[in-house]
Amino acid sequence: MVVTSAPRRLLLTVYPPDGGAARHVVDLALGLDPERYAVDLACLEGSQVWDETERAGHVERHRLHGSHGRPGVGDSRDLPLLVRLAGRADLIHAHSSKAGFLTRLAAVLRAGGCRRRAIFTPHGWSFWAADGAERTAYLALERLAARWCSTLVAVSEAERAAGLAARVGRPEQYRVIRNGIDLAPFAGEPSPCEGRILFVGRLRNPKRVDLALEALRRVRTAVPDATLDVAGDGPLRAELEQLARRLGLSERVRFLGTRGDLPGLLRDAQCLLLASDYEGCPLSVLEAMAAGVPVVATAVGGVPELLVGGETGVLAPAGDAEALADALRSVLVPPGRARQLGDNGRARAQRLFSRERMVADTCALYDAIVDRERRTGSNG
Repeated sequence: MVVTSAPRRLLLTVYPPDGGAARHVVDLALGLDPERYAVDLACLEGSQVWDETERAGHVERHRLHGSHGRPGVGDSRDLPLLVRLAGRADLIHAHSSKAGFLTRLAAVLRAGGCRRRAIFTPHGWSFWAADGAERTAYLALERLAARWCSTLVAVSEAERAAGLAARVGRPEQYRVIRNGIDLAPFAGEPSPCEGRILFVGRLRNPKRVDLALEALRRVRTAVPDATLDVAGDGPLRAELEQLARRLGLSERVRFLGTRGDLPGLLRDAQCLLLASDYEGCPLSVLEAMAAGVPVVATAVGGVPELLVGGETGVLAPAGDAEALADALRSVLVPPGRARQLGDNGRARAQRLFSRERMVADTCALYDAIVDRERRTGSNG
């Protein structure tokens, strides 16, 4: 007689409705083997995570009532649900800062060994986006919550190093699992429009679209036909549109809003531009590489771990518009340069950054935690 074990029950939690953390959670949830995992997914109703997991038979969705963004009193409404779900979970994996804090608090409140089964992936530390007293408060919360879980998963070595430098958690708690993406949608042959530069991301301060606009203005002396497509939306859109007008770029910049046809936009681009002040492991870089599109990016966070400067793209220091313009010129001007960088990037993405690799690495971590619990005899 063949004895089959019941699927492990995994609790996944996330607040961001879209963006990198949301995409990561969707890919993880859908990539898990339904015979091995039954997933409780706590997220915002109507979010990308909620909508894209609707038809997954092994995923049971649970509505969070809090909000994405800064902490608020209303977020505490989700704690009873998270305590209940943590109590029945074999594994608990929280994604992004707010979900990370509340879910780990729920694990502590539930007791019975829950914290030993709890994992947190920050997708960019909360204190990166804050200054002064707010930064101090976020640091204190991250340090406290690190005691409420067994494992901290960083999406890059840089994110791990930043956590340790900030005294968040202990070295032995950390694992690095870089992001991966579904490569198939980006497999088409590139057909770039000469001089077309693409930005993909939320229009908010850390992404520094203002710097991208200034770099475009400067690069047009060497590439008069250079244009910038901005794919994404956010609180700074109106301000950035005004800046484009002030810089005389109204006819050279298209603000496209949130788009669902990213593979097509990448196929038409000669390069991707990322001007961020900080990053964890940006999916836009992986998507561009998978599409065979070279990347010009600031050398922040995990970006240098993804692309190889001079081989799959060009890196520039953060906050330097002229350096970004120089990097763009080095990609756009020499004949054949962009195509060679793009081909190298695609080969690297296929080798290292598939969704299947990311899911397999995460499942290996889950197995290690479950095996450890069995060895220690925990039944909580």
